[in-house]
Amino acid sequence: MNSPSYDLIIVGGGLAGASLAQAMAGRGAKVLVLERESQFRDRVRGEMVVPWGAAEAQELGTLDLLKNTCAHDMPFVELGTGPRDLTSTTQQQLPGLTFAHSEMQETLLGAAQAAGAEVRRGITVERIEAGHPATVTIRHPGPQQISARLVVGADGRGSACRKWATFPVHQAQNDFLFAGVMLAGVSASEEQAYLILNADLGMFVGVIPIGKKRFRAYFGYQKSSSYRLQGQNMLELFFNESAKCFPAATQLYAGAKCIGPLASFDVNESWVEHPYRNGVALIGDAAGTSDPTWGQGLNLSMRDARVLRDALCRNSDWELAGNQYATEHGRYFHNCHTVEGWLRTLLQDPSPEASAIRQKAMPLIAEDPTRAPDHLWSGPDLPVNDEVRARFFGEC
Repeated sequence: MNSPSYDLIIVGGGLAGASLAQAMAGRGAKVLVLERESQFRDRVRGEMVVPWGAAEAQELGTLDLLKNTCAHDMPFVELGTGPRDLTSTTQQQLPGLTFAHSEMQETLLGAAQAAGAEVRRGITVERIEAGHPATVTIRHPGPQQISARLVVGADGRGSACRKWATFPVHQAQNDFLFAGVMLAGVSASEEQAYLILNADLGMFVGVIPIGKKRFRAYFGYQKSSSYRLQGQNMLELFFNESAKCFPAATQLYAGAKCIGPLASFDVNESWVEHPYRNGVALIGDAAGTSDPTWGQGLNLSMRDARVLRDALCRNSDWELAGNQYATEHGRYFHNCHTVEGWLRTLLQDPSPEASAIRQKAMPLIAEDPTRAPDHLWSGPDLPVNDEVRARFFGEC
C-alpha cells in the first residue's frame, strides 16, 4: 500500500488545482494531481474571468496559453447603462477573458502534465489525513495510501477534503437560485458580455460569449418563485423570465437554440477563514464559495493558486508557507465577500428596506460613479472600509 512520497498531492484538477500543479511542477516540485473525472463534461459553471483575474492568470503564466487554445478577450461589458470598456476603466487595463469551462479544464490539466506533474484521472479519493507528511487514500482499484509534504484540496464547492481535514466551515444562506444553459444562435457580439441586475424584481441576466459562436446564458431568480428551471423543456420559461428582467433579452434569444443542459443551483455560500492546517491547504471553491451573481469564483481560484505558489517558493518551511497563504486568503476573500454583500443589498434585494436605500443612493451614484466600489472588476486589494460603504449607500 506504500508508494513514493510527493511534494504536493492536489485533489482536483480544475482551474485552481491545475494552475497550482503547473506552477509548482514547473519549479521542480514533485506533484501528483488526482482528478475524479476521466473526461470533463459541460456543466453550468462560471466562464468569465474579469480583469483582476486575468492579471492573476498572467502572473501564473497561463494567460497566453488560454488565449492560444480555448479562450478569447472580452473587452466590453454591458451593465445596463451602456458598454463599459474594461481595458480603459480598470486598474489592470486588461480585458476580461471567457471560455468554455470544460475546455479550460482540459487545457490547464494538460499543461500541468506537460510541466512535469503526474496526473491520474478517474480516481476516487476516500480520505485524507492531516500531518507531516499528510496522506491521501485512493481506490484504484483497491486502497492505496500516498504521502506528501502538502496535500491541497481543490475539490470544489462540496469539498470532501475540508471535511476530512476537519476545517471549521462558515455558511451564509441566500434567497436566490442561479440557472444557466449553453446556447447557439444568440444575436449578440462575441466581444461583449451582458450582466444585468433588476433589483425591483430580484432578478439577474447574464449572457457570456464563450467562443465558437456559443454563449452561456444565466438567469438568477428568487427561491420563492413558483418554478425551478431544470431541463431543456423549461427553456421557453427561462427566456420569458429573462425578458422580464432585461427586455432586450427577447431580441438576443429570438433565434437561440439549446446546446447544453439547463440547470439551476443554490447560491448559498460557505467558506473557511484560515484554509490551512497541519499539512493540508484548501484552494478555490474548497476554501470559499461566493455568490456566482458577482462572478468572483474563477478569479479567487487563480489568486489562491498564485498566492500559495509564492508562499511555497519563498519558504522551505511549508508549515509557515501554508499559514502565510491562509492569512492572505482570509484577507482578500473577506474583502470580496463584504463588497458582494453591499452589492446584493443595493442591486439585488427587492425588499422595501433595500428599495429605500436605492432611492437615496442611486441618484448620487449616477452623478458620481466612483461612489460604486469597483472590486468586482479591479480586485479585492481596493480599500474596504466604512467610508467606502457609506459613499456607496449615499450616507455621506
